[in-house]
Amino acid sequence: MVEWGIEWLGIISFLSLSEKVMKLGYRIPRAALLLIPAILIFTSHISLEGASIVFGVGVLTGAFATMLYLFFHFDEKVNTKIMMEGLADAFFGVVLFTYPTPDNQFFLIIFSAWIFYMGTLQLVTGLSSMEGTDYFWLYILAGITFLAMGFVIMNYNPTFKKSIPSLVAIILVLYSGTNLYLLLKRKKDIYVS
Repeated sequence: MVEWGIEWLGIISFLSLSEKVMKLGYRIPRAALLLIPAILIFTSHISLEGASIVFGVGVLTGAFATMLYLFFHFDEKVNTKIMMEGLADAFFGVVLFTYPTPDNQFFLIIFSAWIFYMGTLQLVTGLSSMEGTDYFWLYILAGITFLAMGFVIMNYNPTFKKSIPSLVAIILVLYSGTNLYLLLKRKKDIYVS
């Protein structure tokens, strides 16, 4: 009798955990998808053109996952920053794939604008939630870092073009790592309502 009670408690706690995971289910693959270009750059030394294609697929998939999340949770209150992030992913992904003559400089402009925008979202979240979360300092630090990296990539000297893919990979690892850390520590969405 006691064993059945323990098993039921385990099933109930698993179901409540899986409900939380399902609510955040689109965030984890999005962060993982943005790690793929970084891993490819570090392991196979793909060119910037290859990284731009994988990055474009990653942000478009992230936009699609955000759209699915919003569709399935249409009856709940949704943080506007989630919608803004999804729209930015869709916009930058579509622009990346539909531009008629993309080159490395175009990808760097798109990437720097994307990371600058994501840094702005994190900075605004940190500044607007100083009393609401214990991790406001991480939001502010990440936001400032991503804003600075957006400027660095935008104004990168062409004589150092061999190091650009590594810098892009490091930024993607920082962005995805910060999002995954906040997801795991807060156990809810990274953007504070």
